[in-house]
Amino acid sequence: MRWVSWPVLGPGIAFASALAVAGERLRPPASDITLRCVTIVAVLLAVKLVVWVARSGHAFAREERLLTFVMFVTIVLSWIGVRQMIGEAAFDYAVAAQRSDLAQAARTLSFQLDGFLQARRRVAPPAPRPATWNDDENAVEHFETDTVMLFERRFGRQVRITHDLLTLRGLRSRDFDQFYRRPANEFQMRVIAKQLAFLATKLDENKLAD
Repeated sequence: MRWVSWPVLGPGIAFASALAVAGERLRPPASDITLRCVTIVAVLLAVKLVVWVARSGHAFAREERLLTFVMFVTIVLSWIGVRQMIGEAAFDYAVAAQRSDLAQAARTLSFQLDGFLQARRRVAPPAPRPATWNDDENAVEHFETDTVMLFERRFGRQVRITHDLLTLRGLRSRDFDQFYRRPANEFQMRVIAKQLAFLATKLDENKLAD
């Protein structure tokens, strides 16, 4: 049966194996393609084994029958093991990608907050002066109230979501925990921006440590 000879099956096994290795090295890994290729290799080897047993099994001694069984079990267990490794590699990549995305999101949000606060500072009313103290004080209070409202409208939800995602990864800051829900003034907003940048850096450090 020439169709199951090594000259016929060998190139297919080699090609599928090479394609599986290439698929696993891609970023993101081509897990579906890799698994199909590994399955093809396992099936071809199993077919080769079954055909060999069908043709020559009647002449096998006890040792050869045991060897055949061991070879079959090895093919099956190897396929199961490689399949598990492919799943674990895909999961690890997804975790790393999510971590990288979260670090970038936190850093971008910090940058946006800093830009927002700088823009607000440029249009802030002057500090209260003795001659117009009450009016100036009211103007400052209104400006701070508007700043808080603008912060909540533009960044509040993002800040809370990012805080929760960082917390799920074990990254916390006492100052961030204290102010992230409803910052009351510019100082607290600046603390949030700095802590977001700090925690993004910690997330990158954890990635390198892994």
